[in-house]
Amino acid sequence: MKQLAKGILFLVVVVGIVAYAAGFFGPERIGPAKGAALPGAPAPARTVRAERAEVPVDESAVGTVCSRARIDVAAQVTARIVAVRADAGQTVRAGDELVVLDNREFSARLDQSQQALVAAEAARDSARQAQVQAEARLVQARSSHARIQRLVEGKAATPQEMDDAQAGLLEAQARVTGTVAMIAAADARIQRARKVVAEGELSVGHTRIAAPIDGVVAERTVEPGDLAWPGRSLLVVLDPNSLRLEAQVREGLIASVHVGDRLSVDVPAAGATVEGTVAEILPAADPQSRTFRVRVNFAPAAGVYPGMFGRLRMPLGGRNVVRIPTAAVRRVGQLETVLVKVGAIWARRYITTGVALKDDHVEVLSGLAGGEEIGAGEDAR
Repeated sequence: MKQLAKGILFLVVVVGIVAYAAGFFGPERIGPAKGAALPGAPAPARTVRAERAEVPVDESAVGTVCSRARIDVAAQVTARIVAVRADAGQTVRAGDELVVLDNREFSARLDQSQQALVAAEAARDSARQAQVQAEARLVQARSSHARIQRLVEGKAATPQEMDDAQAGLLEAQARVTGTVAMIAAADARIQRARKVVAEGELSVGHTRIAAPIDGVVAERTVEPGDLAWPGRSLLVVLDPNSLRLEAQVREGLIASVHVGDRLSVDVPAAGATVEGTVAEILPAADPQSRTFRVRVNFAPAAGVYPGMFGRLRMPLGGRNVVRIPTAAVRRVGQLETVLVKVGAIWARRYITTGVALKDDHVEVLSGLAGGEEIGAGEDAR
């Protein structure tokens, strides 16, 4: 019996030590059944009222910050790359030279077309000179024909002379007509040659690729010596001052989002919250995620860059909650308490908090009904 009594005494002592270490005998320990600690806590220097308030309810959709102006700079002709004037991250102005292509083949074609144009113009000048000569001969032939005709009428010329004069007139007229046709043909060759020259100049111009907008080079995918061809992306230029969030909105919420709506955009990495305008809602959902892509344009913000993670906040109405200052909550491990006035005394009460609210307040899910006088500030904690 003595051994049993000693064992029970030892067990009681151990349980007591454990309970003391856990704080069950502390002055601020609140019994879970009663919901408050021992009365008689010191009155706080500052007090506030737990208030009921309407807070907005919203849902967020994740997305990615993008540039509204994302341009793939590509070649319009096939040629070897001679030089690349810009690197990733470099700021460029519209018109700045970015890539230089080998233009020797295009320059040779341009020279040939220019020579063909010069030859066509020379042929037209020659045809015009021939026309002048032909028209002079035509004048002479007409004069001779009229003179012989008068002589024939006066019996002073033979019919053979008249036939010769008639033939000379017809030949002179044919020469004039021929020179007119030669000039028309030369004009046609000149027009074709000018078009070829313009195409050649355009091709030579395409060997120097310039920045299409003011922006930043986001990607560089080529090096000197690479072959460029139409459609191959050489550089990517972004406009950092023209941003939007491309968010994936679940199908259950898409009916509440409309083009022109003003919504909040959070960019956590930059610590920025900006207001944007819904610019586009793609009309088809992704069959894998059952979400719609929504594009929201917003003004540039410090530290916000294309490619960053963002959240689109969509208001869904409001709900009534109990709110108190965050400073009034005392946290010990996972437990949260506030100092509440119960009658004429102050006591601690367990509460459960929810989301953080504006103005350094927090939502109270349980423990307070609203209207209670509570301690605020460091002395209440």
